[in-house]
Amino acid sequence: MSKEHEESKNKSEFVLTESVPTENSSGKLEWNDDDLRNAKSVKESMDAVNGFCGLMAGFEGFIINEYVKKNQNSNDDDDDKLSITFQWGLFLLIISFILNIAAATASFLWGVFLREGHYRLWFMKVVGRLVKIMATGAVLNFCLGVLLFINTIGLKKEMLIPIYACSGIIFTMIMSNFIYTMIVVSLVDTSDMYTKVMDIVNG
Repeated sequence: MSKEHEESKNKSEFVLTESVPTENSSGKLEWNDDDLRNAKSVKESMDAVNGFCGLMAGFEGFIINEYVKKNQNSNDDDDDKLSITFQWGLFLLIISFILNIAAATASFLWGVFLREGHYRLWFMKVVGRLVKIMATGAVLNFCLGVLLFINTIGLKKEMLIPIYACSGIIFTMIMSNFIYTMIVVSLVDTSDMYTKVMDIVNG
């Protein structure tokens, strides 16, 4: 199986430069077409993450700001009434906000670098994967925080059980498929499988 995978890989013409390109016959350092294709794909990914995480961070910032305003106007006695569940919910919301800000900032900066003509393969391998993990972690923390908030508003147990059950099932499916795609699919797919998809999807 590994031999067939290796042969398929060798037949592929898709070659990415690991560090910097070597000099061509003209004495210039130029990226090959595959590097440029990959750079465009990374830029599109960065733009998508930046838009999503920026939107989420703005929404979460609004929620946190509203809570801070409300807390400042309340009495000191009211602070003692915050349940541990509510505090953990707020904690997860703040963690989600930080992750979204970090992912949006990283995707924005490296997207700008790509627009300025700077490219390295680690933009995809390190930064690209990191921002996807941060964005996913931010969404999970946000949802867990909201679920903890729901527990403090006094809903009946009959209502809480289906909410928690549906959330658990949905996010277990999403996370398991995310991990499968990030690890298994990325390793199994050969360049002759994904280059045409990249071209079609990224225009």
